[in-house]
Formats: sequence, structure tokens, C-alpha cells
Amino acid sequence: MKVVVIGIDGATWDPVIPYIQKGLLPGYGKFWNEGLHGPLLTTIPYLTQPGWKAYSTGKNPGKLGVFYWSRIDWANMKVAHINSLGFHGTDYWDFLAEDGYTAAVIDMPSTYPPKKINGVLITGHPHGEGDWVYPKEFQDRIPPNYSKEGIHLFTKNEDPEVTMNGIEEEIRSRFDMAETLWEHDLVHVSILMNDHVSHFMWNNEQIMLRNLKANDEGIQRMIRKNKDGYTILMSDHGNGPLEDEFYANELLAKEGLLVLRERKKSHLTKERVVNAGTKLGLYKVARSLPISVQNRILKRIQSMDSEMEISLEESIDWKRSKVIALDEGLFYVNPLYNEEKEELENELTKILLNFKSKNGKNVFKNVFKGREIYWGDHLDDAPDIVGITNEIYHQRFSLSGYIWASDIPEEKYAYRTRQVGQHRLKGIFGLIGPGVQPKMISPSIYDLAPTILKLYGTKIPEDIDGKPLI
Repeated sequence: MKVVVIGIDGATWDPVIPYIQKGLLPGYGKFWNEGLHGPLLTTIPYLTQPGWKAYSTGKNPGKLGVFYWSRIDWANMKVAHINSLGFHGTDYWDFLAEDGYTAAVIDMPSTYPPKKINGVLITGHPHGEGDWVYPKEFQDRIPPNYSKEGIHLFTKNEDPEVTMNGIEEEIRSRFDMAETLWEHDLVHVSILMNDHVSHFMWNNEQIMLRNLKANDEGIQRMIRKNKDGYTILMSDHGNGPLEDEFYANELLAKEGLLVLRERKKSHLTKERVVNAGTKLGLYKVARSLPISVQNRILKRIQSMDSEMEISLEESIDWKRSKVIALDEGLFYVNPLYNEEKEELENELTKILLNFKSKNGKNVFKNVFKGREIYWGDHLDDAPDIVGITNEIYHQRFSLSGYIWASDIPEEKYAYRTRQVGQHRLKGIFGLIGPGVQPKMISPSIYDLAPTILKLYGTKIPEDIDGKPLI
């Protein structure tokens, strides 16, 4: 028996269903019309990093110890990145390995650096230096068209239709790899670029349809090849339209809860480099280079300072700042002020609930204490306050000099396009296979790991938060 998991990052049913009804997406339609299907409730926050690991472990962030891409390192006064080594919990394919099953895991975020598995692991975003595949020798078998990171990103410098040509090739390369590794008992393949398309092209119907069709073609390939097994379609979170973004630490500074230092200006910024390259015609030249070279150029540019979004490390007074925010509604009270923590939490809650958008709408729907929505052994790492935004607003934690992104002058965006889509709580789920009957359900992302373990007859650990769906 084989289980194939197709993970479409940021997928949601909303834009898919109308095209299913028109017969344009038969792959998605197979799940919608013939299998278990429905919205998949994900983690809070609705984010890639905790979402994917909640899928593979069946555990909430309070057990994983990870709530965002990064954590606040108060001792060293910095925002520290979290990689695969920062998670607690065991991936379901490691339990399958104990029963002798092999697995191929392709491009799943939060898997770098690679851990040993009984099979092949090609790690997903974000990567670092060094080996990114297990076993190491398989790295040499990865074809040139399989880029380590997505390199076709929507910018002002390139026609979206041209960018989408490259994204379609990246999508095909992931499904090609799934077929290459088909001999494994379990095959998981992630398609990350769907999320990027949703963020920047949500209001572009033509590009969105091209993206859905590219994913659908891959889905059809997997269904045809796995006609006698079980195929699962899932996502780490959903997506939807975005009205505006706001910079939470700029808001905290305005309210006196965070203290800014004078901002240092860099002469060599990513915006200036890309704009200069565009004027000189170097952008098109770079696109003609091998993917490995494009990857190195992109990584170098991304490591440069930005004129628009400034990091926190040297821009705030860490000792005088009482509250610091990360993205997605996460707020942390400085341990130096623990004696007044409850008072600060109450003050912050009031600020957030009273915070209005530029057109007078409430930005936050609800505000909770972290311990009210997470459970497990790692609550000490949880945010003190979690704000649930009206989903048309997105919280950023970097510093821009503005509270609202819509107030940032267009020239400061330089090569970037403005974001028009953002994450949602409800992702996508479908399951087809022997004995599965059509039915709409609303499962949790924590249910997927125990469901897969049950399909193989492998014992389900008692500390998993989800339950089998069949």
C-alpha cells in the first residue's frame, strides 16, 4: 500500500471551487467530488513554520515549542531564526520507519538541516549553508531544474506572465521528483510557490488560474500513478485577499511600550542594487544564468540591508522596551518587566482591541493570552499575547518608519510588489482511496499524522493532539 501526500502551501478551496464547477481543475475536483474533503483548520498563527510541523507531528505549537519562523532571544538581544533542530516532537514518518516503511519527503518547509530518515529527505525553505539533502549522496542526483529555493519571485522588474513561466517549471520539478522517488512506501511533496503566488497575485485572475492549473496537472499525475493507494491533498494554511499591512513594533513605539534607537542607514541596500541592475539591463542577464548561479545572486541580495524594512536588533533599546512583537499577532513581554507583566498584558490588550485601520475598522477581532490557546510542555516559549486580526490585515514586526504599509511611498518599495493576499485559518483537505466515500468534513491539521499512521497500521502515540479521520 502507498500513501501520497500533496501539500500545496497556502491552498484554500475558495478560488478552486468555481473552476472545479467549470471542469477546469479535474485533479482538485477528484477530491472535492469523490473523497473526504473540506476546510482544514490550521494552527494559530496561520503560518508555514508551525503549520507544516503540526501536520507531520500531530502536535500544537505548545508541544512543538515553535510559534513563528523566529523567537525572541532576550539574553542576546536579537531575533533568532528557528530551523528543524528547534522543534520538539517526532515526525510521523519516523514512526513508520519503526515498522519498516520508507519515506520520500520533498521540499517540506522547516526540515532544514536534514535529519536522518528511512528514505530520502529533500529539505524545504528556509535553507542555510551546507548539505540540504539526506542521504548526502542523493544531492548529486537532483537535476538542474530543481532549484533549492524558489527563485522566480514577483517583482516590479519582470512581467508577471514571465515570472509565472518559471514558477510553473518549479512546480513541475517537484512533481517530477515525486515520480523519481516513487519506490518509497510514502511520498510527500510540498508545492511552496502556491503561497507566493497567492501573496502577490491574489487579485490577478489570469496568474492565479495558471498557478492552479500547474498544481492541478501535478495532482492529476499523482492520482493516476497512485490509483490503488491513498492520496491526501492538504495545506499548511489558507489564503485570502489583503487590504493592508501594519508594522506592530511601530505601533508599540507610538504607544510607549517599545523604545526605538536612531536608525542606521546603509548605502548598499537590496533596493538600490536591484534598481541599479535593472537600469543597466542586468536583471534579464541574470535570468539567463544557470539556476545555481541565480540562487547565489538571490541569496546575496536577500542578505543585504533594506531601506524599507529594518531589523530590530540594533534599532530598539532592548532594556527599555517592555513589549516586542513578531509577525502574525504575536507579542512578548520583556522578562525584565515580569513584575508588571499582568498590567502590561492588560494595557496591550486594550491597545490592540482599540486599534483601528485607516478606514476605521477594528484591526483585531480577539486578543488572548498565549496560555489560553496553547497547551503542552513548552508554554514558556509561547507569546504572552496573541492577537487574532481581522484577516484582511497582516501584522509585520520589522521597522519601516510607518505604521501602515499603504503609507509607504511607492519608491521605497523599489523592486518589490505590494502584497495583496495573506494567510487564513482554513486551508485545504482531501482524501481519496480504497473504501473512502464522498463526504464534507472540517478536520484539524493535527488529524493528518494519526490518519496516516492508521492507514499503515502503525501505533498512534498517545500525546498526539489529533485523531484519525477514517
